[in-house]
Amino acid sequence: MHYSKITDATLNNLIRKSSYIDEVTFLDNIPLFSWIDINITELCNRKCVFCPRINPDIYPNLNLNMSIKLAEKIGKELSDINYKGVVVFSGYSEPTLCPHFEDIIKAFPSQIRLELVTNGDRLKPNDIKRLSSSGINHFVVSMYDGEHQIKHFNDLFKIAGLEKNQYTLRDRWHDSNKNFGVKLTNRAGTIDIGNQPEVSVDKLCFYPSYSMTIDWNGDVLVCMQDWNKKIKFGNIQANTLLEIWQNKIYSKYRMSLIKGSRKLSPCNKCNADGTLHGGNHANAWMSKTKK
Repeated sequence: MHYSKITDATLNNLIRKSSYIDEVTFLDNIPLFSWIDINITELCNRKCVFCPRINPDIYPNLNLNMSIKLAEKIGKELSDINYKGVVVFSGYSEPTLCPHFEDIIKAFPSQIRLELVTNGDRLKPNDIKRLSSSGINHFVVSMYDGEHQIKHFNDLFKIAGLEKNQYTLRDRWHDSNKNFGVKLTNRAGTIDIGNQPEVSVDKLCFYPSYSMTIDWNGDVLVCMQDWNKKIKFGNIQANTLLEIWQNKIYSKYRMSLIKGSRKLSPCNKCNADGTLHGGNHANAWMSKTKK
């Protein structure tokens, strides 16, 4: 793994996730996804300089939300395959702005690890309690306003009765000298803020080997870096998770990126380090193709 120019909080969060993301499980000799990122709404209350939402002409706020019915379909399919990985509510938005967020959480089986990535602006102790009782196992709070937020959120979670191992605080208030505290990328060519890594079409990437990104309407996207959303691997409303995971276009992107080729769009414009997780999954896919 390469962890250059990220804060200690971001590094610790990456290491935390590795303990369960990088464990490979199989179904009928197929390496399964271990990370599902769901974008449940198209709303966000912030405009961060390192995010495409800074320009509403590129990425406007839209009151579009995942339906409870679709969430229930995803939850049932994950239950049917005894999914052991993670579902994270993050995406391209602020999940807590979804008007029926708690009902969506409840649509997922209790044995699945559910994580929430949030800016925390709407969190109060009672909100934390409700979300936790609905099924959220871990809260990841991105703090954009300053160091004073550490005490603020520690106090909130303490009042709500959560232990420190049930939430992670990420310092995102830094300037461009520290890449704003994030794993800075160009979001597949949609932004150029800060000291961006060079784009190379000859770089490994493991995102499609271990992860699935689902948009609010059921579209399955290349990965969370693709803010243009032009490439769709399928739609959960028309096909099952497993059908999409094994289809031709997903396989084409997966094997191309495992072999170090980013020539397919939108990967040819992306500078993200796609090797922070998923190496074990990539090896499993390569072993499968050799049989």
